[in-house]
Amino acid sequence: MLNRSDIVQLIGDLMRTELARSQADSLAIFDADTEGLWTNLPTDIKQKAEEKAASMFGYMPRTFSSLERMVDYAYASFLKNQQITFLTSGSTGTPKQCVHTVNMMWEEAHGLTPLFEGISRIVSLVPANHLYGFSFTVILPHALGIPVVHLPALPSQAWHTLLQPGDLMVGFPLFWNYWLRCENKFPGDIQVLSSTAPCKDEVIEGILQAGAHRFTEIYGSSETGAIAYRHQAGKPFEILPFWDISRKEKDPLIKRCSTTKWQSLPDKVIMKNERFLFPVSRQDACVQVAGENIYPKHVEQVLAQHPAVKECRVRLMRPEEGERLKAFVVLREGFGPEQLETIRTFLIKRLTVHEVPRTYTFGEMLPVSELGKEADW
Repeated sequence: MLNRSDIVQLIGDLMRTELARSQADSLAIFDADTEGLWTNLPTDIKQKAEEKAASMFGYMPRTFSSLERMVDYAYASFLKNQQITFLTSGSTGTPKQCVHTVNMMWEEAHGLTPLFEGISRIVSLVPANHLYGFSFTVILPHALGIPVVHLPALPSQAWHTLLQPGDLMVGFPLFWNYWLRCENKFPGDIQVLSSTAPCKDEVIEGILQAGAHRFTEIYGSSETGAIAYRHQAGKPFEILPFWDISRKEKDPLIKRCSTTKWQSLPDKVIMKNERFLFPVSRQDACVQVAGENIYPKHVEQVLAQHPAVKECRVRLMRPEEGERLKAFVVLREGFGPEQLETIRTFLIKRLTVHEVPRTYTFGEMLPVSELGKEADW
């Protein structure tokens, strides 16, 4: 199923992601020389990459003398275990491990192939160490029997020379938003794919107006993989054929057709009929602070009412940071960090003691991952 070059891509993208995260430099993700990256990677970042590779491929963490040895070990572990473990983004809490077996991967890939008939090449703008990138730029190409070209997710490239008829561009909402701002146009017969976060209707419409032959948005999660898809803005998502759905309970349950285990959808949804849905909100955004149930989204809504706050995010601290909430705040023009005390006072008057964030970070924009999803700080 996977070959050695796939493992090189996975490990290379894992190292690039760690480097980008540690340096707060999103351009680090575009270093194309995997061997050179391994050689020059700082020791602490290399150690983190080795630990995450061990988790991904299912072996005890260890240090390797060369990239070749690491790839060989990871590939042997994959062949033995027949599964890969991905991490959730952590956008709603501590990242979780999500195991995907070879059978799950193939089931999903072959269930998706009818959506992309006629595609002759995949242009990947996403890292393969995340499930979305792995599914659509590693597994799907194997199922379709087509090549993959990896390009940096830089919206201002000369796309008319890089793309060719029959391409499927695999990107994410934040990239497509900036791509449109650059006033790019698609050459003929290009399909566009987006996932990892909701794509705004105006972005979908803009992509089609810019000449895309077809747009596809995938709804799913790291825990489940792809669940449903749609091609147009404002339309419901259609559940993919390898999923069964039950509406006997208050909220719909799903299971893969090949299994007997029912599970909840990752979001609350509005069902339009038996196999069409609109995602509405995350299932449970509740966290525990000092033994009390706290909803960070509620805290965000209150924090956003302060006149100095343009945007904000609130989440539970990581274990090494503490056991309270923390906030990231983007201030409106004309306001500075000296507003902190007024913000604290504002929240103390409106929230319970456990709802008030313990720490505050200020920045020019909300933190996002290399895929444009909410990220920790």
